[in-house]
Amino acid sequence: MKGLASDMTDHEPVTQSALRDEARSVYGADAAGYAAGRPDYPAQVYQTLTDRCGLGPGTLVLEIGPGTGLVTGRLLDYGARAVAVEPDPAMAAYLTARYGTRISIVTDAFEHASLAADSFDLVVAATSFHWVDQAVGVPKLSLVLRPGGWAAMWWTIFDDPSRADPFRDALESRLGEADPGRQRNAAFFMSSAARTSDLRQLGGFTDVTADVLRWDAVMDAAQLRALYASMIMIRRRPPAEQERILTAVSAVAAGFPHGTVSRPFVTVCYTARKPAG
Repeated sequence: MKGLASDMTDHEPVTQSALRDEARSVYGADAAGYAAGRPDYPAQVYQTLTDRCGLGPGTLVLEIGPGTGLVTGRLLDYGARAVAVEPDPAMAAYLTARYGTRISIVTDAFEHASLAADSFDLVVAATSFHWVDQAVGVPKLSLVLRPGGWAAMWWTIFDDPSRADPFRDALESRLGEADPGRQRNAAFFMSSAARTSDLRQLGGFTDVTADVLRWDAVMDAAQLRALYASMIMIRRRPPAEQERILTAVSAVAAGFPHGTVSRPFVTVCYTARKPAG
């Protein structure tokens, strides 16, 4: 994960290990707020899971870092059987309250979770696998998959520097600061050569693909405020600074017609297959 910590910590130096440990508790401190702010993924992601990775009725899926269960619910809707590995006890409790016995929850980090080898048809990680030690996590993806099974991991970057974004520009003008959530320099997510190389070299995967999906998210002022409030690089700031940013987000969004903003986002999706042999 070289580069991720420096990309995300312009205000306060922090080691990658410390940031990973912090991430495994900071989001669950306001699970409901996190759920309110995070948009769903584009339809192409779920199409890839069904058409390429075989998601469907009876598929045994392991989900890494499900958080509040945004993707979990979609997996269940497709008829899959889901096991969730969630390191944050507060998030695990939220998942239990939301889905009950429809899912099995392992409250542990993926690197340490006790999981049977060669057992899952599909492993997925939605905007979570950057919090996993890649040297341990990528080989373990292959270990827990049955021969011929698929791994899919994807991230949404809540920005798209290649396209115009009046909200982004207005927020920067108001704050005097670009990209307060540190989304724009998402080098780890977007480094397709590195991610696909890890899957091949560390995991022994074949049929490795990287799909970049550009899409637009329509959000109101409350959703945008909740989204920014859920970002770790805002949550790490002092309370007064957090409030300054969130107040600016609300004010800028309120200036758009009906308080509704269409923003350009990017989702990058990686898929890989464990050799059948």
